[in-house]
Amino acid sequence: MSKRLKTTVAGVLFACTCFTIPSGTVSAADLGGDPTPYPAPMPPPLQIERWTGFYLGGALGYGFGDGSASGDIGSFSFDQSGLLGALYAGYNWQIGRSVLGVEADIGTGDFGTSDDNAIGSLRSSLNVIGSLRARYGFLVTPALLLYGTAGAAWADMDFKVVGDSTQSETFFGWQYGGGAELAVSESVTLRLEYLYTDLDSERVVHAITTNDYDPSFNMVRAGISFKF
Repeated sequence: MSKRLKTTVAGVLFACTCFTIPSGTVSAADLGGDPTPYPAPMPPPLQIERWTGFYLGGALGYGFGDGSASGDIGSFSFDQSGLLGALYAGYNWQIGRSVLGVEADIGTGDFGTSDDNAIGSLRSSLNVIGSLRARYGFLVTPALLLYGTAGAAWADMDFKVVGDSTQSETFFGWQYGGGAELAVSESVTLRLEYLYTDLDSERVVHAITTNDYDPSFNMVRAGISFKF
Protein backbone atom coordinates (compact mmCIF):
# COMPACT_ATOMS: atom_id res chain seq x y z
CA MET A 1 0.00 0.00 0.00
CA SER A 2 1.38 3.39 -0.96
CA LYS A 3 2.14 6.03 1.57
CA ARG A 4 -0.58 8.35 0.18
CA LEU A 5 -3.24 5.57 0.43
CA LYS A 6 -2.24 4.79 4.02
CA THR A 7 -2.61 8.45 4.91
CA THR A 8 -6.07 8.61 3.30
CA VAL A 9 -7.33 5.49 5.13
CA ALA A 10 -6.03 6.80 8.49
CA GLY A 11 -7.86 10.09 7.93
CA VAL A 12 -11.14 8.33 7.15
CA LEU A 13 -10.88 6.14 10.31
CA PHE A 14 -10.14 9.18 12.48
CA ALA A 15 -13.15 11.04 11.07
CA CYS A 16 -15.44 8.04 11.69
CA THR A 17 -14.21 7.80 15.27
CA CYS A 18 -14.92 11.46 15.97
CA PHE A 19 -18.53 11.16 14.77
CA THR A 20 -19.13 7.80 16.45
CA ILE A 21 -18.10 8.73 20.02
CA PRO A 22 -20.63 11.61 20.51
CA SER A 23 -23.35 9.51 18.89
CA GLY A 24 -22.64 6.71 21.35
CA THR A 25 -22.79 9.14 24.30
CA VAL A 26 -26.21 10.46 23.25
CA SER A 27 -27.52 6.96 22.79
CA ALA A 28 -26.39 5.97 26.28
CA ALA A 29 -28.21 8.97 27.77
CA ASP A 30 -31.32 8.10 25.76
CA LEU A 31 -31.14 4.54 27.10
CA GLY A 32 -31.16 5.71 30.74
CA GLY A 33 -27.55 6.36 31.38
CA ASP A 34 -28.35 9.62 33.19
CA PRO A 35 -27.40 9.00 36.83
CA THR A 36 -30.05 11.44 38.19
CA PRO A 37 -32.40 9.34 40.44
CA TYR A 38 -36.17 9.52 40.03
CA PRO A 39 -38.35 9.97 43.21
CA ALA A 40 -40.05 6.82 44.50
CA PRO A 41 -43.82 6.75 43.87
CA MET A 42 -45.95 7.77 46.88
CA PRO A 43 -48.36 5.18 48.30
CA PRO A 44 -52.01 5.89 47.47
CA PRO A 45 -54.08 7.55 50.25
CA LEU A 46 -56.36 5.40 52.39
CA GLN A 47 -59.76 5.07 50.73
CA ILE A 48 -62.70 3.76 52.75
CA GLU A 49 -65.57 3.66 50.29
CA ARG A 50 -68.26 1.92 52.32
CA TRP A 51 -69.41 2.59 55.90
CA THR A 52 -72.48 0.36 55.76
CA GLY A 53 -72.59 -2.41 58.35
CA PHE A 54 -72.65 -3.41 62.02
CA TYR A 55 -70.01 -2.23 64.46
CA LEU A 56 -69.04 -2.69 68.12
CA GLY A 57 -66.87 -0.39 70.19
CA GLY A 58 -65.78 1.03 73.50
CA ALA A 59 -65.22 4.57 74.77
CA LEU A 60 -63.60 6.28 77.75
CA GLY A 61 -64.00 9.87 78.80
CA TYR A 62 -64.83 12.48 81.39
CA GLY A 63 -68.24 13.63 82.60
CA PHE A 64 -69.19 16.90 84.27
CA GLY A 65 -72.42 18.68 85.00
CA ASP A 66 -74.85 19.84 87.62
CA GLY A 67 -78.21 19.10 89.14
CA SER A 68 -80.75 20.32 91.65
CA ALA A 69 -82.28 18.94 94.83
CA SER A 70 -85.42 20.11 96.59
CA GLY A 71 -87.71 18.80 99.30
CA ASP A 72 -87.29 18.09 102.99
CA ILE A 73 -83.58 18.98 102.80
CA GLY A 74 -84.39 22.36 101.25
CA SER A 75 -83.50 23.50 97.74
CA PHE A 76 -79.98 23.77 96.31
CA SER A 77 -77.93 22.88 93.25
CA PHE A 78 -74.95 20.53 93.12
CA ASP A 79 -72.08 19.71 90.75
CA GLN A 80 -71.15 16.26 89.44
CA SER A 81 -68.01 14.97 87.72
CA GLY A 82 -65.87 11.88 87.15
CA LEU A 83 -64.57 9.31 84.69
CA LEU A 84 -67.02 7.41 82.49
CA GLY A 85 -66.63 4.35 80.27
CA ALA A 86 -69.09 2.77 77.84
CA LEU A 87 -69.63 -0.05 75.38
CA TYR A 88 -71.66 0.66 72.25
CA ALA A 89 -73.06 -1.07 69.18
CA GLY A 90 -74.73 0.22 66.05
CA TYR A 91 -75.46 -0.01 62.36
CA ASN A 92 -74.65 2.44 59.55
CA TRP A 93 -76.17 2.98 56.11
CA GLN A 94 -74.07 4.93 53.61
CA ILE A 95 -75.95 6.86 50.90
CA GLY A 96 -73.44 8.73 48.77
CA ARG A 97 -71.53 10.99 51.13
CA SER A 98 -74.21 10.73 53.85
CA VAL A 99 -74.14 8.12 56.62
CA LEU A 100 -77.29 7.31 58.58
CA GLY A 101 -77.18 5.10 61.65
CA VAL A 102 -78.61 3.96 64.96
CA GLU A 103 -76.53 3.34 68.07
CA ALA A 104 -77.09 2.01 71.59
CA ASP A 105 -74.64 2.26 74.48
CA ILE A 106 -74.35 1.38 78.16
CA GLY A 107 -71.74 2.52 80.63
CA THR A 108 -70.72 3.36 84.16
CA GLY A 109 -67.94 5.13 86.01
CA ASP A 110 -66.71 6.97 89.06
CA PHE A 111 -69.17 9.80 88.59
CA GLY A 112 -71.16 11.70 91.20
CA THR A 113 -71.19 14.47 93.78
CA SER A 114 -70.32 15.17 97.38
CA ASP A 115 -72.05 18.42 98.29
CA ASP A 116 -72.08 20.04 101.73
CA ASN A 117 -73.96 23.26 102.44
CA ALA A 118 -75.87 25.00 105.15
CA ILE A 119 -79.09 23.15 104.30
CA GLY A 120 -77.84 19.57 104.11
CA SER A 121 -75.21 17.15 102.86
CA LEU A 122 -75.83 15.16 99.68
CA ARG A 123 -73.90 12.25 98.17
CA SER A 124 -74.67 10.84 94.72
CA SER A 125 -73.08 8.23 92.48
CA LEU A 126 -73.84 6.82 89.05
CA ASN A 127 -74.61 3.10 88.79
CA VAL A 128 -75.29 2.81 85.05
CA ILE A 129 -76.20 5.02 82.10
CA GLY A 130 -77.51 4.08 78.66
CA SER A 131 -78.95 5.58 75.50
CA LEU A 132 -80.52 4.74 72.15
CA ARG A 133 -79.74 7.38 69.52
CA ALA A 134 -80.01 8.10 65.81
CA ARG A 135 -76.92 9.38 63.98
CA TYR A 136 -76.50 11.43 60.82
CA GLY A 137 -73.08 12.15 59.34
CA PHE A 138 -71.41 13.66 56.30
CA LEU A 139 -68.20 12.29 54.77
CA VAL A 140 -65.73 15.17 54.48
CA THR A 141 -63.36 12.64 52.90
CA PRO A 142 -63.98 8.94 52.25
CA ALA A 143 -62.31 8.22 55.62
CA LEU A 144 -63.49 11.16 57.81
CA LEU A 145 -67.07 11.36 59.07
CA LEU A 146 -68.54 14.35 60.93
CA TYR A 147 -71.84 13.49 62.64
CA GLY A 148 -74.60 14.61 64.95
CA THR A 149 -76.62 12.31 67.21
CA ALA A 150 -79.76 12.49 69.37
CA GLY A 151 -82.08 10.10 71.17
CA ALA A 152 -83.44 8.76 74.45
CA ALA A 153 -81.29 8.24 77.55
CA TRP A 154 -81.64 6.80 81.05
CA ALA A 155 -79.49 6.57 84.16
CA ASP A 156 -79.66 4.77 87.49
CA MET A 157 -78.14 6.73 90.40
CA ASP A 158 -77.76 6.45 94.17
CA PHE A 159 -78.60 9.42 96.39
CA LYS A 160 -77.77 9.67 100.08
CA VAL A 161 -78.68 12.44 102.46
CA VAL A 162 -76.31 12.49 105.41
CA GLY A 163 -78.24 11.19 108.42
CA ASP A 164 -80.75 9.42 106.15
CA SER A 165 -80.80 6.29 103.99
CA THR A 166 -79.28 5.72 100.53
CA GLN A 167 -81.83 5.20 97.77
CA SER A 168 -81.41 4.46 94.06
CA GLU A 169 -83.61 5.87 91.34
CA THR A 170 -83.83 5.51 87.54
CA PHE A 171 -84.05 8.74 85.53
CA PHE A 172 -85.19 9.12 81.92
CA GLY A 173 -84.51 11.89 79.46
CA TRP A 174 -82.70 12.87 76.28
CA GLN A 175 -79.16 12.79 74.97
CA TYR A 176 -77.66 14.64 72.02
CA GLY A 177 -74.27 15.71 70.71
CA GLY A 178 -71.84 15.19 67.87
CA GLY A 179 -68.36 14.14 66.93
CA ALA A 180 -65.83 13.07 64.35
CA GLU A 181 -64.96 9.51 63.29
CA LEU A 182 -61.90 8.47 61.29
CA ALA A 183 -61.54 5.15 59.44
CA VAL A 184 -57.96 3.93 59.90
CA SER A 185 -58.58 0.63 58.07
CA GLU A 186 -61.42 -1.25 56.37
CA SER A 187 -62.70 -2.46 59.76
CA VAL A 188 -61.41 -0.04 62.45
CA THR A 189 -62.49 3.54 63.20
CA LEU A 190 -61.50 6.05 65.89
CA ARG A 191 -63.89 8.65 67.25
CA LEU A 192 -64.01 11.73 69.47
CA GLU A 193 -67.44 12.92 70.58
CA TYR A 194 -69.37 15.17 72.94
CA LEU A 195 -72.72 14.16 74.47
CA TYR A 196 -75.12 16.11 76.67
CA THR A 197 -77.61 14.19 78.84
CA ASP A 198 -80.70 16.00 80.13
CA LEU A 199 -82.62 13.82 82.61
CA ASP A 200 -86.07 14.48 84.05
CA SER A 201 -86.65 15.13 87.72
CA GLU A 202 -87.61 12.17 89.93
CA ARG A 203 -88.86 11.94 93.51
CA VAL A 204 -86.78 9.81 95.86
CA VAL A 205 -88.23 8.61 99.16
CA HIS A 206 -85.56 8.10 101.82
CA ALA A 207 -86.22 6.67 105.27
CA ILE A 208 -86.77 10.10 106.79
CA THR A 209 -86.88 12.66 103.98
CA THR A 210 -88.46 12.87 100.53
CA ASN A 211 -86.67 14.88 97.87
CA ASP A 212 -86.78 15.63 94.16
CA TYR A 213 -83.54 15.26 92.17
CA ASP A 214 -82.89 16.58 88.67
CA PRO A 215 -79.41 15.58 87.35
CA SER A 216 -77.85 16.43 84.01
CA PHE A 217 -74.31 16.19 82.71
CA ASN A 218 -71.91 16.43 79.78
CA MET A 219 -69.52 13.81 78.45
CA VAL A 220 -66.42 14.11 76.30
CA ARG A 221 -65.05 10.73 75.26
CA ALA A 222 -62.80 8.94 72.79
CA GLY A 223 -63.63 5.54 71.34
CA ILE A 224 -62.60 2.77 68.98
CA SER A 225 -65.01 0.77 66.79
CA PHE A 226 -64.73 -2.51 64.94
CA LYS A 227 -66.88 -2.97 61.83
CA PHE A 228 -68.28 -6.35 60.77
